[in-house]
Amino acid sequence: MRVRECMVVVLSLLFLLPLGGCSYDFSEVLGIPSGSNQPELIKAKIYFTDGQSLETYIKDLGIQQDGKVYVGGSSLNYLYDSRGNIVGSYNYQRVLFIKVIPETEKKSS
Repeated sequence: MRVRECMVVVLSLLFLLPLGGCSYDFSEVLGIPSGSNQPELIKAKIYFTDGQSLETYIKDLGIQQDGKVYVGGSSLNYLYDSRGNIVGSYNYQRVLFIKVIPETEKKSS
């Protein structure tokens, strides 16, 4: 019984020591989402070519890495709420311009 416990401890150490030395992200192994992988959301007002506008959060000002570009120039980008949940999408081809809402305006609204 004692030999089995020693073997478990030794094998655990042999497994964990190499992982600890190479700055491995244990949150992926444990299934915990790490916030550092999430890019910061930008609060912005998007003006479309049809005259409508929308105030929302976006990941970046161009076509996103996880966005899709289709043949013919249309693209799909996502809209987010303040917590980073996807709440919609838009076609970047229909965007006239995007106005970033500064931090001072975020706090007053």
